[in-house]
Amino acid sequence: MRLAPAVWLGTLVSLAFFPALAGAAPAVLRGTVLTPTGEPLPHLPLLLSGPETRRVLTGPAGRFEAEGLPPGAYTVGADVPGFVLFPEGAVDVAGETRREFTLRPAPVREHLVVSATRSEAAHSTLGISAFAIDAERLEATVPTDVVHALDQVPGVAVARAGGVGLQASAFVRGGESRFARVLVDGVPVNDVGGAYNFGTALPLELERMEVVRGAASSLYGTDALAGVVQLVTRRAAPGDAPSVHGEAEGGSFAWQRYLLGTTGRRGWLDWNAGVQRAETDNEQPNSAFEQTAGAVALGAGLGTHTLARLVLRAEDAAVGTPGPTAYGRPDLDASSERQELALGATLRHAPGNLAHELRLGLAQTDQLSRNPLDSGPWLPTLGDLTAAFPRSDSTSALGFANDSERLLVSYQLDAQAGDHLVSGGVDFERETGESGDRSETLLAGERNNYGAWAQGRVALGTRAFLTVGGRVEHNDSFGTEAVPRAALAVRVRGGADATTLRASAGAGIKEPSFFESFSPSPFARGNPYLKPERSRTYDLGIEQRLFDGRLRAEVTGFHHDYRDQIAFHFLDFTTFEATFINLGHTRGRGIEVALEAAPAAWARFWGEYTFLDGEVLVSSSDFDPVYEVGRELLRRPRHQGSLGVWLEQGRVGLGATVSAVGARADSDFVGLGLTENEGHARVDARARVRLGRGFWAQAAADNLFDSEYEEVLGYPALGRALRVSLAYRGGERRP
Repeated sequence: MRLAPAVWLGTLVSLAFFPALAGAAPAVLRGTVLTPTGEPLPHLPLLLSGPETRRVLTGPAGRFEAEGLPPGAYTVGADVPGFVLFPEGAVDVAGETRREFTLRPAPVREHLVVSATRSEAAHSTLGISAFAIDAERLEATVPTDVVHALDQVPGVAVARAGGVGLQASAFVRGGESRFARVLVDGVPVNDVGGAYNFGTALPLELERMEVVRGAASSLYGTDALAGVVQLVTRRAAPGDAPSVHGEAEGGSFAWQRYLLGTTGRRGWLDWNAGVQRAETDNEQPNSAFEQTAGAVALGAGLGTHTLARLVLRAEDAAVGTPGPTAYGRPDLDASSERQELALGATLRHAPGNLAHELRLGLAQTDQLSRNPLDSGPWLPTLGDLTAAFPRSDSTSALGFANDSERLLVSYQLDAQAGDHLVSGGVDFERETGESGDRSETLLAGERNNYGAWAQGRVALGTRAFLTVGGRVEHNDSFGTEAVPRAALAVRVRGGADATTLRASAGAGIKEPSFFESFSPSPFARGNPYLKPERSRTYDLGIEQRLFDGRLRAEVTGFHHDYRDQIAFHFLDFTTFEATFINLGHTRGRGIEVALEAAPAAWARFWGEYTFLDGEVLVSSSDFDPVYEVGRELLRRPRHQGSLGVWLEQGRVGLGATVSAVGARADSDFVGLGLTENEGHARVDARARVRLGRGFWAQAAADNLFDSEYEEVLGYPALGRALRVSLAYRGGERRP
């Protein structure tokens, strides 16, 4: 059979072009996205632009895959504001191509948070209110302690009873100081019942501090009524060659601080470790503080998909406790000793679209308050005010102990299915503790918590992200409770000047302390039938970026309802018999504002403001007017805010922070009748000069204008404090 000329021609053309057609077969781009510290970043939307536009999500191990792509040059970008991917530029995709990317901050960076979802997440993909203070901000503000870094977080109020090392508390969105879950590298460190003393926490080798505002018991169970505070130890990043660093600092009030550390990566091992010694006399009589502390973070790659990590933070501190010196003579023999350990070990295996994580944690806190000598009675006075009755000295030959231990065993599974990242796990916590006068029989307690949780993160199209989760918690004291949480983030405008709307709602629970549950004293008898304290929290906010991403503004309105708060209740006023019941009810609502700007590479500005309308709705005390119905919440100001700036050009950096705190409800608790603490403002300034060969000189002035104020009535804050330091940093970190 003869073929037509046209058929012959078509056949020849096809044969001639067949190799080219075969070369145009669909290609595959596979890659991994890591954080600046080398951690995988899951559920991050990426945009591939080239011969075809494609949107993909990273999986639990930070991996992504785009199949069926026309071959060609593609740019890969993070489809969230505030981050860029490195290396930049086009990727030639042909056949199977693999690339590894690292997130790098834009002029005003995006926050990466772990505490909000129990895995790394870009804040713009979450409806949850969260805030992070990173290492760069900590270096710019040079806080002497953690508590005065927290006071620059919107929605957080702090109160410290005097100078560095003395008792300090943090209040999240109008909650009590025991209403926030405190984590150190994922290890819960709260005392049994939720309390945590931030007074001795210094910013040693910190990578960042995270604060989640809003109930988070759906992930963490007990204590997370108002939010979560997490301290994250610095880790070596890709590119960190083995090096050493050190610092020596001295200043006012006999302040001395010495630091020595090392960081680096070599092969499959990465490490960061530091040890620090700090001392000060704290200006007031018998308030000297000293501490020795250490922090370690070790990581080991055990193959392609498996990573083991060990973190440890420990401190040994002692501080004098003179009492409310503003009202009379100090107690010259009282003191407090505190030893704290947080140890965590994690094994993570992440093949394909699954990630398994096993975590072990141990937190131990031993506190001993000493007052061996009876200094005799004293009558509190302040100006024309005199207490109706003298105060006696509470003494103990052996001291008052408050020791606690938490053991954590946790398993977590993350699975990627299309646009869904599903997580879940089980937690077991065993709590033990002893407290009381060491010259008597100590109150001992133990309690187990069992929790099972699940969480789904869903990308709804290209600009909406839904997070839904819940937890069932069984506690040996209050039984079984279920708590939910839901959050939604919607980017109504994309690009560098993105607009993001956020909304979240959740429920929280908190267990009673051992004393509230088991105290044998007839004057404060424990109640084993106490229910958990509860919260219901809601917030709604908007984030706007402007000027090509160089300005970020965020405004959030919140409403927190705290119910079934444990109250001290008299059973018989003639015999003074009393117990504890679930009675108290308070409310905190208000507005939070956060601003951050980087108009030039050498200039950064930031600011925060919080308005809090807090009120006692049902009193938790039968006799103390501080807790009367209608009163504002104790030590939580109605207005507070701060403004900061850091300017750095060449070898020199200069900065300052102005902080203002409005009047707040308080009590002298010694019978003077004071019920309000005046507002105050302070200015902190700092300067840094790079001397060369790895050496830096730095100066800081805390409370530059010597403002007189008290964060807690009766306990004067430090006056002007000058600090000068010389630091050495071997090698260049994180290029």
